[in-house]
Amino acid sequence: MGGTGRRSYPTVKSLIGLYGGSFDPVHNGHVATAAELLARLPFREIRLLPAARSPLKGRGLADHHRVAMLQLALRPYAGLSVDDRELHRPPPSFTIDTLHEVRREMGRATPLAFIMGMDSFLTLPQWKDWQQLTDCAHLIVINRPDHRAVFTPDLANWLKKHRITDAESLESRPFGGVLLVETASHDIASRVIRAAIRSGQSTSGWLDPTVRDYIDTHRLYTGAAEPQ
Repeated sequence: MGGTGRRSYPTVKSLIGLYGGSFDPVHNGHVATAAELLARLPFREIRLLPAARSPLKGRGLADHHRVAMLQLALRPYAGLSVDDRELHRPPPSFTIDTLHEVRREMGRATPLAFIMGMDSFLTLPQWKDWQQLTDCAHLIVINRPDHRAVFTPDLANWLKKHRITDAESLESRPFGGVLLVETASHDIASRVIRAAIRSGQSTSGWLDPTVRDYIDTHRLYTGAAEPQ
């Protein structure tokens, strides 16, 4: 697997990152991963991009709560911010449409990277226009040191054409590469957190205290207030 090493980038950084996810709720693992990537790779900034809810997942927490919790969790981190554009677009919302929109805003020369987990990357052939994603941005795929990914033949062949192993390539060209990166493992899952809150268990170490205070104030994930 391609690594990046732990280098410093003293010059002006130009890479913009989009880190997609449901963030329902955002937890310390999400934030720690984003902060690690910001420190290790030549990012100018990383925008956490809450995904529009899939119609297959049914009714869930209102989008404005997810955004509010993200804003609280990211407040201490310079270089991390929230981009909620997908929540304001008529459904269905596709990643390729988001990347086209962002690319139009920043022009063709600015390096752009979409960040995703390995589990999502393995489902890429099911995404709309998946082979065109690298026409708009690099892909940075996060994997854990103890996880061995198995690619389908289509995905493996496509990855072979686009894979890069040098993080400096993320800045030397604005799009086109796929970088596989191992990050620290965080044994936290939003579904486990939701279940813990529902059953009155502790979430200590999983959530920023301001996020947990917000959840308690609005009685989220208890069935009492969601998805209002």
